[in-house]
Amino acid sequence: MELDMLTPDMPLLLKEMGINYDPDKLNAALDKSWPQVYSRAVQVSATLGGFIAAVARDYALGQFESNMPLRAKELRTLLGRLGPALVKIGQALSARPDLLPRVYLEALSELQDRLPSFPTEIAFAVIEEELGAPVEDVFLEMSELPVAAASLGQVYKARLKDGTDVAVKVQRPNIGETIAVDMLLLRRLMGVVDKQLPSIGVSQPLVPLVDEFARRLFAELDYVQEGHNCERFQALYGSMPRVRTPKIYWAHTSRRVLTMEWIEGVKLTNQEAMDEAGLSVVDFVDVGIECTLRQLLEHGYFHADPHPGNLLATRGGDLVYLDFGMMSEAPQYARYAIMAHVVHLVNRDYEAMCKDYYTLQFMDPSVDTAPIAPALAAFFDDVLDSSVSTLNFKAIVDGLGEVLFQYPFRVPAYYALILRSLTVLEGLALQADPNYKLLAKAYPYMAKRLLTDPAPELRESFEDLILKDGQFRWNRLENLLREGSKSQDFDPTQLWLLAEWLLSPSAAGVRSTVVAELGRVIDAAAAADVRTRIEQQTGNKAIADALVPPQPAEAEARERAALLLGSISSRLNLQEPLRLQGSGPFGLITPADVTSTTARLRGVLAATTPRLSVLLEQPGSTEIINGLVSQLSRRMAARAIKFVFGAQQTLAGGVRA
Repeated sequence: MELDMLTPDMPLLLKEMGINYDPDKLNAALDKSWPQVYSRAVQVSATLGGFIAAVARDYALGQFESNMPLRAKELRTLLGRLGPALVKIGQALSARPDLLPRVYLEALSELQDRLPSFPTEIAFAVIEEELGAPVEDVFLEMSELPVAAASLGQVYKARLKDGTDVAVKVQRPNIGETIAVDMLLLRRLMGVVDKQLPSIGVSQPLVPLVDEFARRLFAELDYVQEGHNCERFQALYGSMPRVRTPKIYWAHTSRRVLTMEWIEGVKLTNQEAMDEAGLSVVDFVDVGIECTLRQLLEHGYFHADPHPGNLLATRGGDLVYLDFGMMSEAPQYARYAIMAHVVHLVNRDYEAMCKDYYTLQFMDPSVDTAPIAPALAAFFDDVLDSSVSTLNFKAIVDGLGEVLFQYPFRVPAYYALILRSLTVLEGLALQADPNYKLLAKAYPYMAKRLLTDPAPELRESFEDLILKDGQFRWNRLENLLREGSKSQDFDPTQLWLLAEWLLSPSAAGVRSTVVAELGRVIDAAAAADVRTRIEQQTGNKAIADALVPPQPAEAEARERAALLLGSISSRLNLQEPLRLQGSGPFGLITPADVTSTTARLRGVLAATTPRLSVLLEQPGSTEIINGLVSQLSRRMAARAIKFVFGAQQTLAGGVRA
């Protein structure tokens, strides 16, 4: 369809739509070109009309479910025939489990936006028009054929006058006009559908979704904006190890021509070339996962077109991000809510997960989410039998998608793109390693954030993870420390922030639990040590058990106490390591021993570093120390009394014997 003569001011209109999308203004401009718009409407209606009729017939005959796989493939084929705008719409729908069943999502995810290249003569004409000079005046040389072609443009390899190799992306002629018409028609169609929402079971208006997509698509048509996106991405994430973006050459860039650094590398999708270069797809996916998590959860600015072809691996080990036309942002409240959601999933707290959907804006506050909790439990209780880190991410997304489709969810665009980004990365890795687990690779970053991020929202998530029913879960804390240290940019000094939080007023509830748990661990470990000494000196285990009765989980407490004291002694370089042995019989710890040992430890800690000395002066620190001394003194006093009565009973038993 020839659309280049829609309206003389179309270039200015398209530029304006990319900066500030206004559907009413677009509609008014295209009303002047109603013959072309009508022609495209007839073409789209004729192509999709038969499909819609077939789906309606399936529904009427009770064959809707059985024919769904066939219809999904048909829709994918039809959208591919209708051009780049409809292809991109199909790709966007593939990340919307709230709008389509899983069968359709999987079919549409395979949509390819590769189109035949357009003639180089036309590309050169676009370059000359945009840059204001013939190609030979701008570039020393340029490839005769494009090295890559996509829906919106194609790329040539060229060389600047100073000898620098560059990649030149040239936009397809009239592609903006085509997209403008398709977005107008789609918006009108969805306006009709929105009026029928109650009868067709769709839970959210579709016109706002079209507007959101159109806004991103028009922005993608502006290569100047893409260049700025690239530089912003570099500023935020370029300091990450092994992450790289191409340099933009602004003197040779305009709205429809983008000139950037040429980077030699291999597409992650080209397994054969990766093997020949001795590069591991899984290794680069690991880098991509950490970068993606930082995009989504740290700064919120992320790649919104998670196509695997947009990732390049260099022989030097860098992961290169390409194509910054379509970017998105996750609001800060959502970043924290996503991490809280993961914690609630790990804890199997489905009621809390349901409440997360209000924060994430999946649900209107007026909707009762209580009935959703059993559906979540029915799915996740099955898949969570094993460790979360061993789960297939796509399986979780698919299962959650089934739940989302059954209830009135409204999945924000940024969240759908997040799921798709991670699913695409996992899919790349699975092609090389069928046992690859994305969640296991993502957990170190999540653990690091929970340990080191001082945001109140994440401290609350940290508290949810390590505390349950007033009990401190050591295994969770140890796992966080172990996994968090694996993150690329883990800095142990950031744990000072965690210590400062623990001593703050907001962590009063955590402190009381920590004191109680430390008291239990030290008491149990001390008792086990005394019992061992008694048995060694008397040669009688029964006497040892009578004098110091065993307690549940004592062996674990003894091991944990030894690790804690050994770690403290090692980090502080103490000449005489801290010990649990006291001055009482068989090394029984007395209340006086508790006071003296605590005072010694506090003095050593205060002399270690100025920062630690300041922490020890905080009210929270005094509260912990006094609470621990008080609790241990009570425990040890009670144990001493039991020891005396046990000794009397043992002696009495010996006399009777």
